[in-house]
Amino acid sequence: MTQPVGPPPMCGSCGAYLQPPSVNCAVCGATQWPVTQAPPSVHPPVHPLAHPAPHGMHMGGVVTAKNPGIAVLLSLLWLGAGNLYAGQTALGVVLLLVNFPLILLAMTVLGLIVAFPVWVVLVVVSIVLAMQGAKDFNRRNGIVVR
Repeated sequence: MTQPVGPPPMCGSCGAYLQPPSVNCAVCGATQWPVTQAPPSVHPPVHPLAHPAPHGMHMGGVVTAKNPGIAVLLSLLWLGAGNLYAGQTALGVVLLLVNFPLILLAMTVLGLIVAFPVWVVLVVVSIVLAMQGAKDFNRRNGIVVR
């Protein structure tokens, strides 16, 4: 006798575990499968610690809040790092790549006169965008930071 792999199916109405071959939920009485169709017998493998989501519900991962202050600090320490932290990957990589020519240019006297003001402007822009990016990340993921 073969046993089905994984947990039994769950009721689409109340989320209770169903016992095939029954077509009605023992808890709420909702019909789960058409009478002419047999209940599903093959289940995908499930991690033993995973909890299956009720039918129609999406289980997302856990995200932590992004602190705008940390984004500002990282932008001050290295151009583009705060943007990477805030989830603005493309902007962060571009700013990281722009930083290297500015450093090389700053090694000459004339280059320092040009590179330093450009770097200061980019740092200010990076700080503002990283701070806003961290706030947007929190808002998008439903995180309320006080």
